[in-house]
Amino acid sequence: MSGIDATATGEEAEVAAPDEPKRKSAPPALKWIGIAIGMFAIVTVSQIVTEMVTARMAPAETHAEADVDVEATAKTRKDSKKTLPPPIYVALEPPLVVSFEGPGAMRFLQLTVEVMARDAKVIEAVEQHNPVIRNNLLMLVGGTDMKTLSTREGKEALRASALAEVQAVVESQTGEPGVEDLYFTSFVVQ
Repeated sequence: MSGIDATATGEEAEVAAPDEPKRKSAPPALKWIGIAIGMFAIVTVSQIVTEMVTARMAPAETHAEADVDVEATAKTRKDSKKTLPPPIYVALEPPLVVSFEGPGAMRFLQLTVEVMARDAKVIEAVEQHNPVIRNNLLMLVGGTDMKTLSTREGKEALRASALAEVQAVVESQTGEPGVEDLYFTSFVVQ
């Protein structure tokens, strides 16, 4: 040796360990694929276990009870289809247009309304009294603020109020509310 300690040089350290195999690390993409497969397996197993535990906790229903329930439901559906005539829809034309004063600008709402009934006489009454219905709906919508109309809940509340208004007009003329539902088929705010 030339006066240098063998442990002090890096060359000899590399030479001293040639028997140890060098570990190659897997490419990062393979690591992520392995992690994804492992997570998928964990989620799948947890779903299966959850279904098994839930099935054991739920009360067991016999096949006879299930058959009776299916038959009763089918019979009820057939009975309800026989008793209800098909729905009839009529649009209140032209669309309603209402103006709102907003901060700094005038806003407009264009609203297309359709009513649904199952009796042709009720539809005739709606068409005959269209001016009264349109007037009442314009007053109702005009009394609502834009902030309320910008939410789904506000629109649903307006729809329910409009249905009650139409039913009141039809009932005052025919003696029966007749109109089953009311729909906004177009709702445009500018």
